[in-house]
Amino acid sequence: MRSNHGTQAPAVIPEGYFWLGQIGRPHGVRGAFFLKTEDNRSDWAGYKQVLVKSVRGEQVYKVEKSFVSGGKLALQLSGVDSREICELLYNAHIFVAREEISKGADEFIVGELEGCSIQVEGREGIFGKIIAVHNFGAQETLEIQKSGSEETVYFPFTDEFVVHIDETAKLVVVKDEPVFLDGDTE
Repeated sequence: MRSNHGTQAPAVIPEGYFWLGQIGRPHGVRGAFFLKTEDNRSDWAGYKQVLVKSVRGEQVYKVEKSFVSGGKLALQLSGVDSREICELLYNAHIFVAREEISKGADEFIVGELEGCSIQVEGREGIFGKIIAVHNFGAQETLEIQKSGSEETVYFPFTDEFVVHIDETAKLVVVKDEPVFLDGDTE
């Protein structure tokens, strides 16, 4: 999937990790870099270490510093102490261990919704499957591939439209909103 922020999600995510984004252009000469993410985030959740996966392999780095420069999130990792090293890691994928991610009872990691089945409230059977979660600015949007079809629809991922999420069963129940699900405009 290609995002509107220049990131390219990896084909394979290492077991036990969540994909954050990619190493972007260097910031200064001491190895700091801008983090490229799908949601163009400017805050850091305090993760202590990250896994960096590049063409050279995988390596865990301690996060020494996070800061915002020009409205963009930048990171400094241990061992990445020069612009040259940073340039070698350009576009490498960055992951965080799932156990480092804290979430409340009603919070979800939207990237983990991919692959979940969609059931529509009041309709029989499975409507489709989430194939991607996009952030176009206003809110996350689920891209759903309809069952038995190549057709996809976009559905808002907000409390107003999502009834229930069962992470264990990999099932998301949504309100019956024909304008999003069927393309009805009435």
